[in-house]
Amino acid sequence: MKKLIALLSAATLLASMTVSAAPSPSAAAVTATNAAVEAGFANASQQEMAAARGMTATEYYNNAITSTPGVTNAMPVGQGGKIVINGVTTNMTAQLAKVDKATAAGANEQAAALGGTLLNVVKVSFPGANFKTATINFYLKGLPNGAKVAVKQLVNGVWVDVDVVEVRADHVVLNLNYAGAVAFVQIP
Repeated sequence: MKKLIALLSAATLLASMTVSAAPSPSAAAVTATNAAVEAGFANASQQEMAAARGMTATEYYNNAITSTPGVTNAMPVGQGGKIVINGVTTNMTAQLAKVDKATAAGANEQAAALGGTLLNVVKVSFPGANFKTATINFYLKGLPNGAKVAVKQLVNGVWVDVDVVEVRADHVVLNLNYAGAVAFVQIP
């Protein structure tokens, strides 16, 4: 009988325990997630990462810059991978970001000094890479075969010439020695 009473008491205690549900996400978190999804992002975190680079969802997911403030008729610029670092082919991808208006204005001045047209200017970084030379293939949608392209890079506040390895339809291959803003200029 004592065992039965003990079992009934234990069952009563278990049945009367308060059950707590996991807290629901805050209204702000739900609103941020919904806004991110409406803007084309998978979540608010990816939207924040894209915003830090000045990119739309399409630009962020394609690692491409399709428009740049201060650049008229900017040509889309992308980069996909297979970068050669110090002579070794890698599966690395450069990270692209938009530049600010002052950098775009400087790139426009460089294009004018060359007598050319600024196609676009993008910020290029190589997260986690230590390099002397990065050979990198940029995709410039709409660049005609046989185009003449000069490239300048902003290094420590000075625009320097970049070694252009190859220009072909939709592509410009560069040897970069630094991360930073890269301006593509079509010259006559």
